[in-house]
Amino acid sequence: MHAAAHSGTYAMGRIGGSGMAPFSIRLLDEHCQHAMSCPTPPIRSANHNFMFLIKGEVLVETESVQQLVGANECIIIPAGNLFSIRYFKDCFGYMGSFSTDFLCTSPVVAGIYKGIAFVQAGGSRITRFDHSRSGFVEMLLERIMAETLSVPQSDDVIRANMNSFLVEMAAEWEKGQTQRDSMPNALSNRFMKMVFENGQSNLSAAEYAEKLDVSPNHLSKTIKQNTGHPVTYWINESAMMAAKMLLKNTDLTMSGIAEQLGMLDPSYFARRFRQHERMTPTDYRRIVRGNAI
Repeated sequence: MHAAAHSGTYAMGRIGGSGMAPFSIRLLDEHCQHAMSCPTPPIRSANHNFMFLIKGEVLVETESVQQLVGANECIIIPAGNLFSIRYFKDCFGYMGSFSTDFLCTSPVVAGIYKGIAFVQAGGSRITRFDHSRSGFVEMLLERIMAETLSVPQSDDVIRANMNSFLVEMAAEWEKGQTQRDSMPNALSNRFMKMVFENGQSNLSAAEYAEKLDVSPNHLSKTIKQNTGHPVTYWINESAMMAAKMLLKNTDLTMSGIAEQLGMLDPSYFARRFRQHERMTPTDYRRIVRGNAI
């Protein structure tokens, strides 16, 4: 069911830039995993932005609020809201953007659009789909993606399928049980913000608990409950994300990167990286520099 080609409309990390097209979409896959640089610069887009995940997880920061998006979930960030992608792992799905003017070319569509609250002014929202609805949403986005790659391209086909996508979002939103504004716990939000800001510090779980003025046990239970992963998982993920950015964007040696991460032993860093990425740091550097977009 998956589209095989990439949209060339924009690259990850350039979302929301000046001169944006009124509509764009791209496939999230292994190519994006290697090409993306996290965190992305903060963006305040004139378009509405969306991301739908079939698998994987993404941490989106909107106005200093952390929003963790997982499989079968979609986040829509209304136009004018500042956001940044802080973390991106093993993702497959779609992301894109659209302007109000692009969709609202007929009174019928405009009427439907105006009734969809989550694309109006306000904070971003996450909607979770059940398995059947998720499959239907995937089909709609795949059809949109295919149309953007066709010659000639039909904007009417894109609008019709985008309208169906938004209606599906609205239907789930109205149920009230599948919507999430952000991290459901203030401590989780503070921890996630802190851990990805300190990815190169190699702090322990106990040290994060001390910084957050809570017990290690309370922090552990809270983070596990609200993210589905333990504290140590996020500490390791933030460190490995920092390592990948250093491998991609600098010419530091393995010893230099290990030192930046607070790991005194380069061989220990190499082992951790290989366990996490299933390849050596040297191989990773070669691949990402060859796939840069």
